[in-house]
Amino acid sequence: MSTRLPSDLLSRPAEESSRLLALSYLDEIGRAEKRLEDPDDAEALHDFRVGLRRLRSSSRAYRFQLKGSITRQVRRRLRKLTQATNAGRDTEVHLAWLRQQAEQLGPDGLQGLSWLIGRLEGRRFDMVRTGTAYAREQFLKTAAKVRPRLGTFRMEIRTGSRQAHRSFGHATGELIRAQVAELADDLKRVQGAEDVNGVHSARISAKRLRYLLEPLARRVPGVKALVTQLKEVQDSLGDLHDRHVLAEEIASTRSDLSCISSDRLAGCEPGLRTLERLAVEQAAVAFARFDTQWSGEPAGKFILQVERLAVSLAEGAIRVPGAPVLSIGGARNAGSSAGTPEDQEQRHSRKAGYMEHNGGARAIPKSS
Repeated sequence: MSTRLPSDLLSRPAEESSRLLALSYLDEIGRAEKRLEDPDDAEALHDFRVGLRRLRSSSRAYRFQLKGSITRQVRRRLRKLTQATNAGRDTEVHLAWLRQQAEQLGPDGLQGLSWLIGRLEGRRFDMVRTGTAYAREQFLKTAAKVRPRLGTFRMEIRTGSRQAHRSFGHATGELIRAQVAELADDLKRVQGAEDVNGVHSARISAKRLRYLLEPLARRVPGVKALVTQLKEVQDSLGDLHDRHVLAEEIASTRSDLSCISSDRLAGCEPGLRTLERLAVEQAAVAFARFDTQWSGEPAGKFILQVERLAVSLAEGAIRVPGAPVLSIGGARNAGSSAGTPEDQEQRHSRKAGYMEHNGGARAIPKSS
């Protein structure tokens, strides 16, 4: 059964909503995993990888709220699953780029292009097949263990004047505030198109912030536009990263060929040299695009918008339409609104602190 994220996700306890989010990502990955059986589905592996990254990023960010459900060992396993498909994905991206470069090469360069495509094609089949098979098998095992754990959590129910349990919105606001500060620092450290480590750090920071914001896009005005901006910077830095990796691949290939005296392989050198130059030039173009989007005033404006959003979330200044007021046992107060049909369905299953998988996680009060 698919997990629906409720309209009051932000106002629910952070422990509950973080589990709902993780369950929704498990469902997303599971749907993509089934599509991997179709050789004609060109987007299945991409969607599978995106789901894994979202789950991994979420489980890292909300690791304290998910305590007891997603352990450090599980997070390491998710990392291995993502890494298992990295090489195959990189090879497919490189092949797509190489096939677009034929018009940029003269007649003397086509031999090198054809040879490199053939080399990567031979590698791609084994990489994609082996990596995908491993990732699918390990995901199914991991999901079978993690899903039941995400269905329950322990929560201390407080009465009287003691502080109420933190909401998901409050927890997410604090996480966004910390992550946008990290992104601001990483953006300042990027030195140029050749700064491989700096570019990588900024790209990862942008991706982590994006995954924190995505669940809010339909619930908080203005967040969708912020997510779109982060996608743009990810695209620019992703293109830059891909050209870096490919340029290194071509340089390594040229070094290997220099040790071979074969006339046929020696004829590849002009094309490989041109392809390496094109990769470096396009990396510079990608950096220029990034620099235009994210240097000076544009970056400062974006950072300020996200910081204000984070403060509003952390301080509870953002009102969620139809948000429930929970009393002990999880029932709504008598004066709360009826909410949407989905909310009504979830309310019927939310009795005595219990929530079925399609509407939330099961809360088990802590014993005193």
